[in-house]
Amino acid sequence: MRVIVSEFADASWAEWLERFNGNIYHSIEWADMFRTSHSRPLFFHWLNDNDKCIGLAVGIESWSPMRYIGRLSKRLNLETYPAVRGSAIDLVRSMIGSIMQFAKEEDYRGLTIQSYFVNVMLQGLERLGFTTKPRIEFIVDLSRPHEELWTDLSEHHRRKIKKASKHGLLFEEASSIDAMLQLRMLQLFSLNRRIGPGGHIDMPNEIVYEKLAKDYFEKNLGKLFVMTRNNKAVSAALISLYAGRAYYVYGGSNDEGFKTDAPALLFWEIFSRCRELGYRELNLGGVPASAAYPDSPSHGLYRFKANFGGRQVACMSGSVEELKPFRGWLASKAKKTIQLLSYPTGVHKHNAICCLKTASSDFRHQGLSSSVPSQAGGQTGGSL
Repeated sequence: MRVIVSEFADASWAEWLERFNGNIYHSIEWADMFRTSHSRPLFFHWLNDNDKCIGLAVGIESWSPMRYIGRLSKRLNLETYPAVRGSAIDLVRSMIGSIMQFAKEEDYRGLTIQSYFVNVMLQGLERLGFTTKPRIEFIVDLSRPHEELWTDLSEHHRRKIKKASKHGLLFEEASSIDAMLQLRMLQLFSLNRRIGPGGHIDMPNEIVYEKLAKDYFEKNLGKLFVMTRNNKAVSAALISLYAGRAYYVYGGSNDEGFKTDAPALLFWEIFSRCRELGYRELNLGGVPASAAYPDSPSHGLYRFKANFGGRQVACMSGSVEELKPFRGWLASKAKKTIQLLSYPTGVHKHNAICCLKTASSDFRHQGLSSSVPSQAGGQTGGSL
């Protein structure tokens, strides 16, 4: 088995995607969202001894936009496992091993392989060098009759849906940038509510959500579903829609939404709408495996998703923060140097020069040339 990696997908990619039952995170349309000045998609496919494709994957290479040190900090991220025919777990594990080897050879600082949409539990990632995070995803079979879906809901959710129906809530579809920015505000409210006062929230800015709206809506990769009351959004969810399967991406509700039980009604309406659009399953996304325990901060989210009656799938994500620790240390040192040089005072410039001399000395100690940062920086800004 050998792997081929390219910035652009093979001409047979769509055929392979269908053959291996790939999801949105294997698609060209999704991958192209990441062609920016500091990221690019990479398309992986594996060939057997007869040069026949046996699996595929999409990775996103990203690097710091900071001048001179960008390529020292490049990382590789996959949102899902490689797609193969059937449930060939050993083959998937072998492919992940080859991705790890590729990341090392290409001087990536870190590697992450998420487990969105994987439907399987892959053991043994630790032996490949990953730090693992077990997760649980919730999958609702939308091909079942409407009455069965209702019966599968917990009594708690059925009661909330009935109550929410009496509060004048309206279910709508939206595909505008303004609606996406409303989603961001609702998401921020939900996160604040869950984390509590004083908690830190690392929230992408509005520009990211504006781009998200353009990418998802212009490429028809998903829909934004909204519950409104008195013409104001109180609960919303972004759902990706691809190849017959729907996946929950982002969502949130404000105080009025929670008081009127809008989230439960929102997802019940999403079930119906996705069925109308011909989607056979809805993945409600995941939670940490620890969320199943009552003392977990995420237990409420676990219960909310579990009460929809879907199938629970255990899965495993893995990451390596520092594939080459010295390279990571050097990137941090160079970043600190550049930040110090940006100050006008002589003291800061003296400290920066000392910092730079230390880095150069360590380069010589490692048998490397101190000109490497400049060469790496020459590729910053998206030059490929």
